[in-house]
Amino acid sequence: MAAEFGVLGAVEARIGGRSIVLGHARQRCVLGVLLVEAGRPVTVDQLIDRVWGEDAPQRAAGALYSYLSRLRGAVADAGAAIERQPSGYVLTVDPQTVDLHRFRRLITLARTSESDQSATDLITRALALWRGEPFAGLDAPWLASTRRLLLNERFAAELDRNDVLLRLGRHGELLPALSAAAAAYPLDERLAEQSMLALYRCGRQADADEQYRRIRRSLADELGSDPGAALRRLHERILAADPTLGVPAGDARAPGVQLAAPTTVPAQLPADVRAFTGRTGELAALDRLLAPPEGDEPPLTVALLSGTAGVGKSALAVRWAHRVREAFPDGQLYVNLRGYDAEQPVAVADALAGFLTALGVRGPEIPPGVDERAGRYRSELTGRRMLVLLDNASSVEQVRPLLPGTGSCLVLITSRDSLPGMVAVHGAERVSLDLLPPADAVGLLRRLIGARVDHEPSVAADLAAACARLPLALRIAAELAAARTDVSLAELVAELGDHQLRLDLLDAGGDPRAAVRAVFSWSYQNLPADAARAFRLLGLHPGDSVHVEAVAALTGTDVGEARRLLGVLVRASLVHVGRGGRYGMHDLLRAYAAELATVHDAAPARKAALTRLFDHYLAGSVAAMNALYPEQAPAAGDPDAARNWIEAERPNLAAACTYGAAHGWYRHAIDLAGTLFRYLDAGGPVAEAVTVTASAVSAARAVGDRAAQARALSDLGRLHRRQGRLGEAAETYRQALALNADLGERAAEAVALRNLGSVHWRLGDYRQAADHYRRAWTHHRLLGDEAGQADALVRLGLVDARLGDEAQATERLQAALELSARLGDRFSEAYVLSLLARLSRRPAQLERAAFQLEQSLAAVRQAGDRTAEAYALTDLAAVYARGDRLADAAGHLRRALVLHRRIGDRASEAEALNDLGQVLRAAGAAAEARTQHDQALVLAREIGDRYEQARAHDGIAATYGDRDGGRPHLDLARRIFADLAVPAAPSLGFRATPGR
Repeated sequence: MAAEFGVLGAVEARIGGRSIVLGHARQRCVLGVLLVEAGRPVTVDQLIDRVWGEDAPQRAAGALYSYLSRLRGAVADAGAAIERQPSGYVLTVDPQTVDLHRFRRLITLARTSESDQSATDLITRALALWRGEPFAGLDAPWLASTRRLLLNERFAAELDRNDVLLRLGRHGELLPALSAAAAAYPLDERLAEQSMLALYRCGRQADADEQYRRIRRSLADELGSDPGAALRRLHERILAADPTLGVPAGDARAPGVQLAAPTTVPAQLPADVRAFTGRTGELAALDRLLAPPEGDEPPLTVALLSGTAGVGKSALAVRWAHRVREAFPDGQLYVNLRGYDAEQPVAVADALAGFLTALGVRGPEIPPGVDERAGRYRSELTGRRMLVLLDNASSVEQVRPLLPGTGSCLVLITSRDSLPGMVAVHGAERVSLDLLPPADAVGLLRRLIGARVDHEPSVAADLAAACARLPLALRIAAELAAARTDVSLAELVAELGDHQLRLDLLDAGGDPRAAVRAVFSWSYQNLPADAARAFRLLGLHPGDSVHVEAVAALTGTDVGEARRLLGVLVRASLVHVGRGGRYGMHDLLRAYAAELATVHDAAPARKAALTRLFDHYLAGSVAAMNALYPEQAPAAGDPDAARNWIEAERPNLAAACTYGAAHGWYRHAIDLAGTLFRYLDAGGPVAEAVTVTASAVSAARAVGDRAAQARALSDLGRLHRRQGRLGEAAETYRQALALNADLGERAAEAVALRNLGSVHWRLGDYRQAADHYRRAWTHHRLLGDEAGQADALVRLGLVDARLGDEAQATERLQAALELSARLGDRFSEAYVLSLLARLSRRPAQLERAAFQLEQSLAAVRQAGDRTAEAYALTDLAAVYARGDRLADAAGHLRRALVLHRRIGDRASEAEALNDLGQVLRAAGAAAEARTQHDQALVLAREIGDRYEQARAHDGIAATYGDRDGGRPHLDLARRIFADLAVPAAPSLGFRATPGR
């Protein structure tokens, strides 16, 4: 009888349709893990972690062995076996009897199918395997995260099916489902494209236009971004009624026709590259060039692979040529033109002679002159379907005589230069190579080094980063690792990590064709003097990419001259052009350029160049902040342009702060960090803000500026708190508090007390938090600071509410509301109103709070303050939920979560996840609610927020109703609430700080 195993729903095993008893939930968790990893070993430690997470009992290993023993007997009848191997436990089973692996196999077959109808059938069969939410009824943290990944796989498969059905002209039957999905996923651009296309083909052009406008608004409001290029192009084609958007005729993926091969078949391709890794996107771009030619005399197809030295152009070209050589039955020609070699480049005449010989032309018949040889070469290729690979070309002149005269051939060129003439004159399709993605870089190391990479995964990632993810450098580093087996990868990374020694270490035995230094030098030596100087100074720049204005500052030239110099460097592939007109170099090139600068540019000249650069960044930051946050006068400048400038330069500004603090530009670091903090705190990534602010602390200490140090410490503590690093936040705030007390800065001391109280709030030490808040309120009262008093009263009210004293909380919040209203602080007033509404639940108060919060939300969105926007969304969701507007509440919380994740506010993310779980549960979506609480639990454990842990356990338990699965969570929730000496969580939580 046929055996079947399932995880795409409840974990189950069946024989002939009959269910096998698998035991209790923990035991089913074990089987679920083994089914996901079918055929692969799972260690005991991995099993314990995946089944229990941080809640593993003291005797988890013993319990695990018992579960495995019982499961062995249960699955044996189904033809499966659980075996103990040195590397762990393995479930030996036919993967196609497991619904997950069968699903993945069917999707893979669909994506490689030559027929759209076949692909539709395969995807439909794959989706039919789903019986519900993966691992239904099981709540281990690892299963929860895997569940999310599998649901994403299903969504991707559904989108694939939509694409295929649209190609088959089945847009009418697909439209209702597409419309519903687009409403459920309003930020998914691929789904929007499908919906727009279906609407257009159904004769609803206006509705397609409205669909585009809707997602454009959603992206702008919720992510601060515009639609991608593909979606924009589709919209333009719809507005223009592009006839090619009509229903395709027939099956769009019918296989092509193969041509017969001639008698003489040259096969000159070099051996394929060992351990080739990645480059799937570039390979796909080359594959698209193989489309059947149109017309009787199709033009010659020319592809140009361009990129910096060592990036893997030749390896990619050879790999692709081997992959597609069957498409060129008349043969493949290859020549290494050595255009940048230390030796003389290959002469065109010699390259032609080699090709003619390979084509069967005897020596005496090869003409003497270049033009005659080129003519004979073109004649020999006429009518042949051949691939010609011209490797390492340095100029158009070197390539042009080697181009066939027939469209039946394809030419693939590699060059460090962009060869604009090939594109402009010969219509070459350029494919630019960048560095390997991090995962592919580590994968290449794994294939070259072996098991050492898996034994030290984080170190391997560091090694890949130290090699700038450059294939040539990675291979050289791998050779070093293989040759020095007595040295750990960590030791090798430490050596490579020295910025000045990196190029010395990556010197492959003096081989001029492989040594990174030599490879780079070949390009550098061909530069004119002014471009060479610009290249060297760019090596001093501490950031990853640079705009032309910054290059002008660095080189001491005007913008026009800087642009010209960059053009020279781009054509030499020593600098690459990125988005938004920015320029960059990878790490090894930058290290090489910086080394050259120390040799050719005197120390005063290098210092002057960097000072000009940092002055440029500081002046730009001050101007941008004056435009965004004018203190007194009207905004000086365009706020949108200012925000765009900061967003584009933000990585460089952070790098400038770090470099300045470490190398003597202390005032630049202090002033730049202080200038940028408000912007970074209002929505910049927290990790980046921490880097900038920590640099300011270091710089202030170096120059003995205690006031600047206290300000920077206060800012740094705020960032640590947002990240959930509560211990570090508390220590940082204590240092700021001590400094401000010594300096007699009472206002700053009060702020430090409030901040320190907020950390104790998150840690669950509410009485200590209240003590700090009371001291802060006293300071503010003595200083006559009503805004500070209002803030302290709000925080004290939050403590009262958390401890269950709602009457005292209401009294404090009412006092804070009166102060905020008197001061005209609409943002704080709206927040306090939301807190009072959550305590009273009177309809009038809910309506007033909602109105004020909606006004606040509009204002902070206009100001571009993402942090305040996330808080306003969360507060408004709480008010909506109290008023039974559950759909609105859920929508606001989802948008808040997007913002919290973008800015790295992990503490608020955990809180919002629990809020969303409670709203979904109230709306009857228990399974989805459990997923949110699962995520909140994982996050709250990581940051040490015990109250949110308790809320998560409480929420998970509630999703089970009266079933036994929720009992352990309910017990844990009650235990934590009791330890914290607080009542059980209310329907929605209270944040620890006002909206600002």
